[in-house]
Amino acid sequence: MNPARCSRSIAKQLQGGNGRDRSSHRYETGQRYTIEIRERTRQFPGFFLDGKYYLGPELLTAIGWMEGKRFIYDDIDPEGEPVFPDRVAGTLENLRLTLADGAKLQLAEMQYESQLDAQGVDAPTTHERSQRLPIGSPLEGKLVVITGASSGIGRAAAHAFACKGARLVLAARDEAALFEVVDECTDCGTEVLAVQTDVTSNDQMRALASQAAAFGGGRIDIWINNAGVGAVGRFAETPLEAHEQVLQTDLLGYLRGAYVVWPYFKAQKNGVLINTLSLGSWVAQPYAVAYSAAKYGLRGLSEALRGELNGFPGIHVCDIYPAVMDTPGFRDGGNFTGHALKPPPPVYDPRRVARAMVQRAISPRPHTTVGNAATLARLAHLIVPGFNRLSGLLTRWGLTHSDETATSSGNLFEPARGARRVEGGWRTAHRTAPKTHLLGGVLLIAGVLYAVDRASRRKRDH
Repeated sequence: MNPARCSRSIAKQLQGGNGRDRSSHRYETGQRYTIEIRERTRQFPGFFLDGKYYLGPELLTAIGWMEGKRFIYDDIDPEGEPVFPDRVAGTLENLRLTLADGAKLQLAEMQYESQLDAQGVDAPTTHERSQRLPIGSPLEGKLVVITGASSGIGRAAAHAFACKGARLVLAARDEAALFEVVDECTDCGTEVLAVQTDVTSNDQMRALASQAAAFGGGRIDIWINNAGVGAVGRFAETPLEAHEQVLQTDLLGYLRGAYVVWPYFKAQKNGVLINTLSLGSWVAQPYAVAYSAAKYGLRGLSEALRGELNGFPGIHVCDIYPAVMDTPGFRDGGNFTGHALKPPPPVYDPRRVARAMVQRAISPRPHTTVGNAATLARLAHLIVPGFNRLSGLLTRWGLTHSDETATSSGNLFEPARGARRVEGGWRTAHRTAPKTHLLGGVLLIAGVLYAVDRASRRKRDH
């Protein structure tokens, strides 16, 4: 593994790979050593110091130690069972850890300023203290897991929680983009672990929870289900495999996230699960049938989970309902329409959703809507007869009047190509409202007036 990448996954502290021959290198008293992070193996995000293994400098109790060449790892899983049989993680020789399954992980020295406190673990330097921002934040030191963290809302959420002093575990399929986000977040002085994860895989989601708990000293405080994909096109002209992948990601991916974190929340008797739903959870999206099915299903998932929380007042399930956000999603998603996709206005800054997530992590609430357009659309859906047909007409009109383009599965089955970022670039400072927006507004107002008039007539007739 590239030592530079490994350093980024442990808050830029690992400085291994300096070219020295380590075949005969031995431990030095007072020196910290980290363990190489590698995919599909047990993650060890802490450090060795004088023959003992610590999860973090603020955690003064060692959870591992050396007995001869054997590395004893005294940690338990959410069911209370040892992580390793007989607590033996593997053997250590010449700065190489060989795990029980045969995987070999390299140790590397950490560069740090030696300021040992009375208990033998380094006290933070003045610079390190200055980087722990903000002081007194209710999220400082909390372990936060974010799926879909490589772009859009997830990337914005990573930035927002990092600036609140939370410790982050970031998950996405795009490993290179994840490490970019790690660099951005560690600039705030927080600790970050990147875990390449596909939320459609049961095994990878279990591994994500396990690695996150190890990074958090056995705890997971906040889990944000955010990974999502989309497929736009006529229902019968969109491949069945595309529909299935949307459901696997946008619905079952969230269920997997809840499933793997639930035992930790129950054992802790507290925790916050935040689900990123959408306007589409209340208003069906014609030409995005699987997406609508997933988002409607997520409402049921959250409501059912809340119903099982009797006796667990410290566990919360919070749903976020964003309006249309300026993310790369419309550019990167599956497009089977034959026409270029553009988000319908108004389009909002995705950082608004990130701020709402931070608020719900601090002060949990079941439902939070972001963007007035989402509230208005939900109201119109309730009171305007045939709103779904109206929406379908507008969507079809907009598609047929956009530029033609080749169909593509986009990021359905592999990470998106191109630069990953928070914004999609759909907003402009001075943009004239397009015809679809004006037409939609006129029809919406007309529909509301019609509904009000119809209700008044019924009342007079009775």
